[in-house]
Amino acid sequence: MECDVARESISATIDHGGELSAATLQHVAGCRECREWQEQAHRLRRQTIRVAASPTSGLQVAQLPARFRLHRWLRWVLAWAGALLIIWNVVDMFAPGSGSAIHLERHQAAFGVALGLAFLYVAWRPDRAYGMVPFAATFTFALSVSAAIDLVNGASTFVRESAHLVELIGLGVLWVLGAAAGPGKKTRSNSSS
Repeated sequence: MECDVARESISATIDHGGELSAATLQHVAGCRECREWQEQAHRLRRQTIRVAASPTSGLQVAQLPARFRLHRWLRWVLAWAGALLIIWNVVDMFAPGSGSAIHLERHQAAFGVALGLAFLYVAWRPDRAYGMVPFAATFTFALSVSAAIDLVNGASTFVRESAHLVELIGLGVLWVLGAAAGPGKKTRSNSSS
């Protein structure tokens, strides 16, 4: 086994737990440089955990990329959309009554609250936007289709269905933040140079 393969295995074990393979253990036993590298990696991990656990450390582990700072106002729009969805729907979640109509109303309200909470979460942690886009897009698309059917059948009015514009605005903002994060893009660390 080559040193770089052994060190990658050691690093993965330190990061994710588990046991080293027999081949890696055998290599480390016979390679002084890899043993020292393993000891340093364990030492660094323990120091990182201690610093992160210390409330007085003042160390900022990671900062948001510049692309999020440029769109800071979008986070406020997303928080506004999330708060509105929660306020509008939380009352219906606890509406009194029984029967299938109230049951369906509670379910729809629960989805509205869930979407509002997702918007608030991403407003707080925009680096998570990319993972929330499929959930929000699916829910918003389904609601838009049902609203369009109700409008065509005359079961609802445009004014009543216009409340769904908040969901569409939130989805648009989520989409922009998700594109800024993208799959696999990581936030910059202050410790890196």
